[in-house]
Amino acid sequence: MVEALTTTLRRLSLLLALIALPYTVCAHRLDEYLQATLVAIEPGEIRLHINLTPGVAVAEKVLGRIDRDSDGKISKNEAAAYATLLKRDLTVRIDDRKLKLKLIASEFPALGELRGGLGIIRMEYSATHGELVKGAHSLSFESRHLTNVSVYLLNAAQPKFRAIQITGQERNDNQSAGEIEFTYDPAGAP
Repeated sequence: MVEALTTTLRRLSLLLALIALPYTVCAHRLDEYLQATLVAIEPGEIRLHINLTPGVAVAEKVLGRIDRDSDGKISKNEAAAYATLLKRDLTVRIDDRKLKLKLIASEFPALGELRGGLGIIRMEYSATHGELVKGAHSLSFESRHLTNVSVYLLNAAQPKFRAIQITGQERNDNQSAGEIEFTYDPAGAP
């Protein structure tokens, strides 16, 4: 009897989860510009993987910064200019030493996708940080890009190298800034 009731409750829970899934997966904030940053720390450099998703209500404001000639297309020059604009609004430091970011890659979907709230702009920046000494270190990140319409997510990626270990993460309330604590031990390198 108890086993049958448990099985029924599990099936009901699964059914409710499956019914709710399409709504939670498709949920998208219409009035915000989502800036999700994943920070990858490596022994010689850091990489920022940034996904930028404008909601429908703010898409035109964001696109006004990208499609400068308003021709309905994003040219290579416009893409490069927007990448430079974003880079100027980012600050990254390791142990209080400011790093110089370099654009590695960018990808812009069609304007229709961005206007519909479905397109994601992808940017990747890197910065060399010089040789790390063995021990504890801190990486700080801040984004000041379109703060009046943006929401942010900030997280450290799982390190690819055993020499780097993430020991803690702290973020401000809206995650536009944060600090990632990590250790470096060259003996842990593969």
